[in-house]
Amino acid sequence: MPKLSYTQAFHAFGAKLVNRMWAYSAVASDGSIVVSCWSHKLKLQDGVLTYTDRLSRWEPNPPGKNLLIEHLTKARDESLPVRLVIATTDRPDVVDRGEVANTIAKTFHVKPEVVGKVVLFDGDNFSLEFSRK
Repeated sequence: MPKLSYTQAFHAFGAKLVNRMWAYSAVASDGSIVVSCWSHKLKLQDGVLTYTDRLSRWEPNPPGKNLLIEHLTKARDESLPVRLVIATTDRPDVVDRGEVANTIAKTFHVKPEVVGKVVLFDGDNFSLEFSRK
């Protein structure tokens, strides 16, 4: 898996970030929603890759959180496919505490062979499931 810059990872799906400094999600050229997910929060079970998180943990970045809320709502309400950008860090403790993660080292890659869907979004908690196309 080649490592990409953050913007390159989104571009791999034809998506352009509104702001590369704070956006976690974007709309791809095909209308799907592209979301950046932390690798340590992805769980594989029975061929399904599940990402579960809660937005209340993301306090340091209101613009990015609000855009993600918009995108998760749109994906849920319109049954849009979700595409996966994976962010990996050796400092998952910083992420899990909800601290600003823009200063910690990260790598990014994509999984173009999987397509996801929003299976839960209650305004705070959300869960995405990804399966092979």
